Amino acid sequence: MKDNNQPMSFKHKAKSALLFFGQSLLFCLGLTALIFTFVGLFEGSFSFAEMSLLEIIFTLVLVFLICRYLTASKASGLTWRRMLYLPLRNIGWFSLISYLFFIFFTLNEGADNLNVLLAKNANRMQWVDFIFIQLCLYWAAPKLPAEQSVVDDLAKEEAIQ
Repeated sequence: MKDNNQPMSFKHKAKSALLFFGQSLLFCLGLTALIFTFVGLFEGSFSFAEMSLLEIIFTLVLVFLICRYLTASKASGLTWRRMLYLPLRNIGWFSLISYLFFIFFTLNEGADNLNVLLAKNANRMQWVDFIFIQLCLYWAAPKLPAEQSVVDDLAKEEAIQ
């Protein structure tokens, strides 16, 4: 209902439904891409002994970025749903763009050429996934206004105590 007690129009309801569907699709694409990346990282056996040095470095950088993201999210007062949604939305956008690229490549070159390309560059594709997941998590962190910073907030909290 609007402020003047008139019901919402069909156009507004359709926009809201389409927006919800799009956001849900991005969230689901991001979640599946993240799950498949970690399954590929551990290669089916969840053991740190089989990880390469670069995969360990990726994991450490990812932990650092998650800590950074959580700190910035708490400082800006995001809800837990929004904190979960933002990085998965960014990963979903990356997944959607890469799927569209693969569809375009398949239509132009054929599925056989795509399979050969992916087989030859499997390790490179894994690193591209790792890099884009880290970038998506970095970009998802909320930005504080210029006059406010996390250090200033911590100093104020210490002064109060």
